[in-house]
Amino acid sequence: MKSNFDKAALGVLALLSLALALTILLGAQAGVRVSATLPERIAPFQKINLIFSEPVNPQMAEALLDVQPAVDGQIKWLDSRTMQFAPFHPFDLDIVYKLILSPGILTENGAVLKKEQVWQMRVRDPLIVYLLTAENQSGLWTMGLNQNPAQRLTPETMKVISFDASYDGEFIIFTSVNGQGGIDLWRVNRAGDDASILLDCGRDRCTTPAISPNGARIAYSREAAGPSPDLPFGSPRTWVLDLQSGGNSAVYADQQIIGYGPAWSPDSQKITSYDGLADQIRMFDLETSQQFVFPSNTGGPITWSADSTKFMFTDIQQGENGLHTRVRLADLSLNDTTTLLGENDEIDYSYFSLAWSPAEDVVVLGFRKSEGSPAQVFWLFDPGILDGIIIADQEDYTYNSPRWDLWGTALIFQQFKLHGKLNSEIGLWKSGFSEPLVLTRGLMPHWLP
Repeated sequence: MKSNFDKAALGVLALLSLALALTILLGAQAGVRVSATLPERIAPFQKINLIFSEPVNPQMAEALLDVQPAVDGQIKWLDSRTMQFAPFHPFDLDIVYKLILSPGILTENGAVLKKEQVWQMRVRDPLIVYLLTAENQSGLWTMGLNQNPAQRLTPETMKVISFDASYDGEFIIFTSVNGQGGIDLWRVNRAGDDASILLDCGRDRCTTPAISPNGARIAYSREAAGPSPDLPFGSPRTWVLDLQSGGNSAVYADQQIIGYGPAWSPDSQKITSYDGLADQIRMFDLETSQQFVFPSNTGGPITWSADSTKFMFTDIQQGENGLHTRVRLADLSLNDTTTLLGENDEIDYSYFSLAWSPAEDVVVLGFRKSEGSPAQVFWLFDPGILDGIIIADQEDYTYNSPRWDLWGTALIFQQFKLHGKLNSEIGLWKSGFSEPLVLTRGLMPHWLP
């Protein structure tokens, strides 16, 4: 009996060894497998993960990867089997990209990818998010440029006061009044299905959120509530909320430094805000902790160059012909501020709106064509030669709040008709347009790429 049992056991072991050898052989013949999970349409800054069926050599795998047309990006390994590609710049619209992994050796033991793997990708169509007020309501809505119906983004029960959209188009931060009379920060994704409170500000008022371009931090203005409800709020100060660590603190330790309407540089390292008591734009460098001050008495918006070395702003100066608005250029690389426009104007053109293209060295500027008219038109100009073209100048209309898309190919803005019923419209301009295209009614349009 024992002899038969031993023979049976040896037979089973032999079969298992044969099966294991066959499995190894078939696996070697099949080679390394790889998969990629991609949405139907990718985001402009889509991070793409390639998952291998077994651990691979990073250098060998990276040598086999290609993107066509070529895209500069960074490769990061999440683990020994997962390679992630992230573009430095947004994928372009209306281009079909190919992510290609060529056949080749992937491990020191000679495991190979036997067949070329190709994934096709195309960027999703950008949306516009805007504020719509009607019948004692104010909510966020989104719409595309392809005439699709607008979609409500925030709950009907909430009143939205201010908001900002993330640079990558994945989420929005907005503000809404709470039950204590304060104003909280809320977050919602681009689909509008997960609105949730981000920061409970209690009786304080947290407003004008600004999302850093890298999506890591939220700058906002915070007004501290008085010791009792019948006392006024304090002056606004600029705070920063870190979305990863949860850290939340004032930018300036000195409580006498106030600031409203924070804005980020494109590299997410510098924050500007406006001090209305001192008539100054304050800038804080998060990397070096340096502080800079730029005199300005307009409280107008600023706009940054794409490389974060320069920004433009406006101020008002008393001259021989009276008060004149100027456009100023702060060059951080030269530690110098110069006047671009307004120094020798015969009339005050009331320069105000500013938007620097992220793709070209051109800027949109809002100004009055004549001293007797309140209407502002848009001028697209090259700051190097101070030459350009008028792009929005319809009769009886005034324009403000311009915003470029990620690619510098389209501009959205607010426009108001000066006579008749006051309705805010959202306009669109692209190169080749003879006049702006009206998209819808609404306020404060932002791109949601």
